[in-house]
Amino acid sequence: REAAMSWLDYNTVSRSQYLSTVLSHLRIDALSEVIQREWFQGLPPNDKSVVVQGLYKSMPRFFKPRLGMTKEEMIIIVEAALENPGSYSTICYSPQAEKVYKLCNPPSELLKVGAVVSPDNDIYIAGGQVPLKNAKSNHNKPGKFQPTFRTVNSFYWFDAQQNTWIPKTPMLCVRVKPSLVWCDGYIYAIGGDSVGGELNRRTVERYDCEKDEWTLVSPLPSAFQWSVAVVVHDCIYVMAYNLTYCFIPRSGIWAEMAKRQSSRCLASAAAFDGKIFYLGGLQADNNSGVRLPSSTLDDSSIAVEVYDVHKNEWYVAANIPAKLFADPCVRAVVISNFLCVFIRETHMNEKAKYAIYQYDMDLDQWFLRQQISERVL
Repeated sequence: REAAMSWLDYNTVSRSQYLSTVLSHLRIDALSEVIQREWFQGLPPNDKSVVVQGLYKSMPRFFKPRLGMTKEEMIIIVEAALENPGSYSTICYSPQAEKVYKLCNPPSELLKVGAVVSPDNDIYIAGGQVPLKNAKSNHNKPGKFQPTFRTVNSFYWFDAQQNTWIPKTPMLCVRVKPSLVWCDGYIYAIGGDSVGGELNRRTVERYDCEKDEWTLVSPLPSAFQWSVAVVVHDCIYVMAYNLTYCFIPRSGIWAEMAKRQSSRCLASAAAFDGKIFYLGGLQADNNSGVRLPSSTLDDSSIAVEVYDVHKNEWYVAANIPAKLFADPCVRAVVISNFLCVFIRETHMNEKAKYAIYQYDMDLDQWFLRQQISERVL
């Protein structure tokens, strides 16, 4: 496919007459929708070949979002809130095609999972909680009933071709929103939020995809809530508040690294260009537990700190120029080799509007990459 694209792009004008012949040797449904649009626009209108006529007739099918049949980079949102309170959906969003690809929801109304994508584009989710049937709690507030939940150690792999979640061997510990990372051929499940006391929040386990089994490894030095983890140079970095720990899988050793200038939780992080970017979140006081948005005084930007793994030091980068009342809990992603953040730009009580901002490392500046249409999400 890549060779055919290069051949056509070399001289589109003179070679477009051979497009139908080229297409007859390709699996069209495996091309990204962006490429499909570009190629189909160049189809010769008077070409009567069977291939071209077949493409025209099946055009609606080609442009219908399909799962597991695209090469576009996507943002995976496991718990996308719907308009109905308490309702969620699982989607992939393609910034290139500006379309949503619907995924099957996790089984048993599973919520608050950890998620990771392997280098082979396999999606895994772990832990979380499921609602208990016929069990509700009002927390001593008449008229306000809330479902009660059971924490689980479930582990699933997503079969993109069948659009279904396949159960794998469960984790050894129950966890809510564990940090999942892929490192040196294994999946690591780290900590979790307020489950099983300090011991469970410190536990770390490793999953072997070939053997389908979990093994406990060296625990975290401290019990974390709201932690986030990334991988740089085959080492795992776990961050929460103003703390950073580095795990070296081959030696099984944890090391405490330099502390950040600010103490934040519920932040997002991404490894990019050999550095770690720690973005947004809520300011956290370890003693009082008070949490405030990690923004400037006018609440119009979101804080960013960068960790240099070679120098073992943190420094402050340009803030994300978010709008007033934007959600400080952004999501960092790398799209087409650019560091980006996915952000909600409206107050939680207002209709949701989203955007993607992109970072320019040379200028140390963020700019709006894409405003996401309301009809998309």
